[in-house]
Amino acid sequence: MRPDDWSEGAGWEPGDAGLGPMVPGPQRSPRRHLVAGDVVALVVAWTPPLFGATGASWPARGLCAAAAAAVTLVVLRQVGLYRSHVCAHGVSAANRAFVAAATGAAVFAMVAWVVGAAALDPALEGAAAAVLMLLVVRFRFDHWLRAHRSAGAFQRTVVLVGTNDDTESLWAVLNHEPELGYRIGAVAGERVGDAPWAHLPSCTTTGDLAALAAQVGASGVIVVVSALRPHTREVVVAAALDAGLHVQLWAGLPGVASRRVRPAPVSGIPVFYVEPQRVRRWQLLAKRTIDVTFAVVILLLTSPLLLVVAVLIKREDGGPVLYRSRRVGRAGDPIDVLKLRTMVPNASELLTEVAFLNERIGGPLFKASDDPRVTRIGRVIRGMSMDELPQLWNVLAGTMSLVGPRPALPSEVEHFDAELRRRHAMRPGITGLWQIEARDNPSFNAYRRLDLAYVDNWSLKLDIAILASTVHEVVAGSFRTVLKPFRRSRRPRPAPDLSAERVSQAGSG
Repeated sequence: MRPDDWSEGAGWEPGDAGLGPMVPGPQRSPRRHLVAGDVVALVVAWTPPLFGATGASWPARGLCAAAAAAVTLVVLRQVGLYRSHVCAHGVSAANRAFVAAATGAAVFAMVAWVVGAAALDPALEGAAAAVLMLLVVRFRFDHWLRAHRSAGAFQRTVVLVGTNDDTESLWAVLNHEPELGYRIGAVAGERVGDAPWAHLPSCTTTGDLAALAAQVGASGVIVVVSALRPHTREVVVAAALDAGLHVQLWAGLPGVASRRVRPAPVSGIPVFYVEPQRVRRWQLLAKRTIDVTFAVVILLLTSPLLLVVAVLIKREDGGPVLYRSRRVGRAGDPIDVLKLRTMVPNASELLTEVAFLNERIGGPLFKASDDPRVTRIGRVIRGMSMDELPQLWNVLAGTMSLVGPRPALPSEVEHFDAELRRRHAMRPGITGLWQIEARDNPSFNAYRRLDLAYVDNWSLKLDIAILASTVHEVVAGSFRTVLKPFRRSRRPRPAPDLSAERVSQAGSG
């Protein structure tokens, strides 16, 4: 066995390039959008202090603000806030944004002192505004980037190294969730005939790795640690780094959140410690307190709007205002979930006739973007996420939480295996990790992975992050719904024909 073989498997062939080149078209980096957003944020943050700096002319005050904004932008770059691995860690990004803003404030005060202006308080106010604006820009940028990656843009091509069961798990995540930003261009390792990546370019020796990466236009490799022998891993990492490729290691821990993994080196050797998942009683009490408090406040604030919407629903077709849906709750107990009715009264009877419109794949879930059963007012209600508001009564009753896995239909749960039914260990939620990370992803694999990840890694911090993202999505969706009539009109799509003949043709086609 040659030392550059991938593992202990025998009978492997020398480097075989496999299929022809599969290099995607050139794409400009999304970083320019983030930089543009930061420039706007800093201009907005440092403009108000102009009015607070006294004792100097307006051009001199403008110089203070311009210097502060420019230096803040430079420091943002120096502290790595335009690198994806830094932006991925919220606390670290917030700390670095604070450092950049504080540096900008110091420059503002220094320039103000030189030009004879009193500006200590304005400098502090500008720094606080800058931190807030920078974090808002990054929050919005993250949602923008995920949406574009879901559509296939800004994908980073990588080579998976190693082939075993862990590789299949990683393949399922990256291949079914394009919003993560990875495109698997090739797989290197022992050949597996029935593997889902069998159609991709491949090689079987370490010596061909650099050529394979160049062939598919890959900028990095992801090494499946469990698929390679220790010596082979060293050779692979060295070869990839020598070729100028980024190297990531997949440890095969899909159910462990990154926040629970921390470096714990032993004599310089990279070892990682996995924090146990501990849920204390006070955390559960805090979660319940947040549920009740927010439910009461939101119901009080939205009650006039709910009354208006109820009248509109009733006037459209005379049907009931509320829709009561039997779902599976905590511990598998049945619960009745309330929603504002957004479909025609006999929608459940028409489900089989619109089954061909289902956009979900790989599981029992159903979703149709152009579901003909949705009423006119129902489309507006859904666009503004108002149909979920009655579920706040479920939260008060204790059958649901603000955050948790979405309550599934009994017909869906029938198809869940024992592992996925662990999602019922927690109260179902109005919103959840799956809703903010991959709501529009049609893959059942994303639904499964994210629901279990929430159950296995729950924390109050995670709930707060999900609630913040949900507020963003609701506000953005409401703006899109309100502005939709003012957008450039497009040729309307014909409504699907629900006749028996049409359904028959769809089924046979």
